[in-house]
Amino acid sequence: MDDNNYIRFGELLYKKYILPKDLNIPSRKVSYWKDNDILPYFDKEKHGKMNIPQAIWLCIIKELSDIGVQSKRLSKLSYDVWIAPKKNKYADDVIKKNIKSKKSNLSTEAKEILKEQLSIEAIMNCLREELNPFTDMIKSCLMNNEQPHSLIYIPNTGEHHFLLNNNEVLIKLNSLYADDSIICVPILKKLARVVSFDLNSTEKDLKYLTDIENQIRDIVLFKKPKIVEIAFDDNHIKPRIITEKHVKQDEIADFFLRNKIPKGTKLLIDVRSQDNYKLTLITK
Repeated sequence: MDDNNYIRFGELLYKKYILPKDLNIPSRKVSYWKDNDILPYFDKEKHGKMNIPQAIWLCIIKELSDIGVQSKRLSKLSYDVWIAPKKNKYADDVIKKNIKSKKSNLSTEAKEILKEQLSIEAIMNCLREELNPFTDMIKSCLMNNEQPHSLIYIPNTGEHHFLLNNNEVLIKLNSLYADDSIICVPILKKLARVVSFDLNSTEKDLKYLTDIENQIRDIVLFKKPKIVEIAFDDNHIKPRIITEKHVKQDEIADFFLRNKIPKGTKLLIDVRSQDNYKLTLITK
């Protein structure tokens, strides 16, 4: 990623605007999980707002709890995902790797800023809270959403793995844990649900969206047409129809995450009768 993409990802991932009630999770459950160190990023005294990785983790915990994974195991899993990388200074290693890498696409100026940050403990403490293999998986899911991204959890051993873009990992895990049950928790649908809350904010333009994506967002969410048909000029891509019967922000978030709109794409807007729109994305 280049400098601008890092900024866009930071604005999307780490902005705190989601409450547990937005996810329809009862406060008593959240309080219980906080008291049992299952949500280590939460302040003990209050619920507080969550960023995207934190909200997705809450959804994962609910799913695992609903299928019967015990609290002690959830606490151990949360420690391994959130606390262990912080203690092991995973963020420091990631930053050093990006500074050295020629493939990172970071500018020389950005790399100098990262070098300076490495020497400032207060900044690094904040980054260690935010950077870990789980948040890396969320970033990967945003960038490479055509491929599967999942949390793989083995309850009997307490081990976990992150599946990123590669089904071969799951095949290897099946051979390694032939005698143990494996739980696979997919990420993309949870990510679309969480991102949808931000799409419905009152901000006119979201910086992490392209100009075309912001135009689509404005039409679907704020002009409130009865039907929007989003089509590509490439006949191999099936049009996406969003109606007033759908939860619109969920539909548009899912569309943005599942479709990469190429650079140079033009948007043709056809206003039809009865407040219907046809949006045609013209690609090169």
